[in-house]
Amino acid sequence: MSVIEASPHPESKFQMSIPDVLVVDDDIAVCRIVHRMLSDGQYEVQAAHSVADALGAVEQKSFDVYVLDYKLPDGSGLDVAERIRSKWGAAPIILISGYDPSAVAFRAEKLGISEFLEKPFSREMICAAVKKAFNSPQAATDLSPGAAPPIPPEMSGPTRTRFWQRPGKRPAS
Repeated sequence: MSVIEASPHPESKFQMSIPDVLVVDDDIAVCRIVHRMLSDGQYEVQAAHSVADALGAVEQKSFDVYVLDYKLPDGSGLDVAERIRSKWGAAPIILISGYDPSAVAFRAEKLGISEFLEKPFSREMICAAVKKAFNSPQAATDLSPGAAPPIPPEMSGPTRTRFWQRPGKRPAS
């Protein structure tokens, strides 16, 4: 597991709380790119490259936002999401993948995944998703570990469009 600090000025960490983001992807280049995208001083970024590394990080502390790749060499980002839910309760989780989101739809909904970003994504997309997740009611909710996260009001009801129902660019694989 590697730790990448995003704040260019360590003393700024003491002046105000900087949100912690855990990025989990087996592609080191993706972790570096996401780090650069989020490293404008707004976020402290820690990277993990496997389910095992991510679980180790999750056991040590909670993060404000989690960015998890779906397919990892030793499992799935959803395996990490399950542990996050059981250990820390509600926390914003963003799933990233090059796969069709409908392949993970049922488990993702059950785990209260905040957002799905299809690779490749832009800096604007990841920054907006992290900011939205950090400012979501789910981020402020303090659930007991193991409790299901609430569905935000804007996502409930019959008109809710789930991330896997949005028109996709790729066929299911």
